[in-house]
Amino acid sequence: MILTDLYGPIYRNLVFPFYDSVLRRRTTWSHYREITSLPWAPADELEKMRKERLRRLIEYCGARVPFYRNLFREKGLDLSRGIEDVRVLADKGITVTKENLREKPDEFISDDYRKEDLVCNWTSGSTGVPTDLYKTMDTWCMRMAIKMRSEDWIGKRPGTPSAMIWGQKAHLGPMARIKQQLYWNFQNYRFLPSIDLKENVLTGYISKIKRYGARYIESYVYPVYLMAEIIEKNGIEPPRLDGIVTGAEKLLDFQKEKIESVFGCPVYNRYGTSELTNISCECEQHDGQHINIDTLWVETVNDDDDPVLNEEGEVVVTDLMNYAMPLIRYRTDDIAVMSDRRCDCGRTFPMFETVLGKGLQNIKAPDGHEWHWKILQWNLYGVEGVFRYQFVERADDHFEIRIVPTGEVGLEEIREKILKSFSEMTLHGITLTVEFVEDIPLGGRGKMNFYISEKEGEA
Repeated sequence: MILTDLYGPIYRNLVFPFYDSVLRRRTTWSHYREITSLPWAPADELEKMRKERLRRLIEYCGARVPFYRNLFREKGLDLSRGIEDVRVLADKGITVTKENLREKPDEFISDDYRKEDLVCNWTSGSTGVPTDLYKTMDTWCMRMAIKMRSEDWIGKRPGTPSAMIWGQKAHLGPMARIKQQLYWNFQNYRFLPSIDLKENVLTGYISKIKRYGARYIESYVYPVYLMAEIIEKNGIEPPRLDGIVTGAEKLLDFQKEKIESVFGCPVYNRYGTSELTNISCECEQHDGQHINIDTLWVETVNDDDDPVLNEEGEVVVTDLMNYAMPLIRYRTDDIAVMSDRRCDCGRTFPMFETVLGKGLQNIKAPDGHEWHWKILQWNLYGVEGVFRYQFVERADDHFEIRIVPTGEVGLEEIREKILKSFSEMTLHGITLTVEFVEDIPLGGRGKMNFYISEKEGEA
């Protein structure tokens, strides 16, 4: 505990700047220093900056990105005067969907880049359509700098001893696990996989967090909520924390109240996606989430694609920084309420009043074993031959996995890999069946849901 506290300032002021800027020749630290003051900039200066960034992005995409070159031509978009407002694009019917990314991924890559030179990550596939996404290392560094900036607002400076309760790929080998732990330890984090939610596992995590001397926890909502219930039920002394940061799920009022009451510290919520990373986050005021408008142009729109304020709308985002695989008016399928007010903290970034999550239930086996619902997505990570998928809950202990195959991998090979990924669930009494289908119908609002329940008595 003493060592982790001492390491924090050393990491922040010496180790990380030297590692990032000199050893790795990256730009995270330089971006972090440059953007720290932007949330306090006058609103008119921020508006001027994002208009200029949008104009440059649209001009570039029209010239160097095949998908947009074709789309702009098809929609009759005139680039000669410069596009400085996303509503010009909306009026032309220009948006990008997850289906566009899945069907024509290579057309989103700029002519100036090769995939092998870019940083790749994978969407969580919340609509049943997992997709590879690419960015330059500089864009990746900017996104990490945005995360660091948002954590500054709540007192979580770089290097602060923290625990990370998050998902990980299925079936990591011993060396991969060691490498992962070393990576997190370097940043003064204790990484704790979130998938297994058994009480004894979470009780062990509570002890590890205390031994490590973590000052903050970063977690999906449900694992840390379960930990609060375990602490309360068993009379366990909670870790002494300065705050808890939650994300990836909607934070319900009763969950926030329970977590804050049991742990005795504030809970800070944030919103992001795999495609865009950090979109918005709370500050010390706990009164809505600030939107990172210096790197993203964020809209909330109704079913007619008209902008809405102070009411629910779909979140549509334009990434102003990623030129390697640009996303312009990207439909996230998430619903939020954008506010027209400003926060009392004095920051001029606009705000979400609330962000609505998917609210999925966790998986419980007949023997009482429980897993976070994200295991459904993480266990399919990297299974080749899967074009689209959907989980169907047939009964409390029976799940059907519908697969639309790509045709590039044999069906039995796909089935074998999927069942192997979910072998732990079957050991605890869950029945899993894999069904190959030609198509998966869309759900409400014309969207593809990766998880549905068809249990008897449920719609």
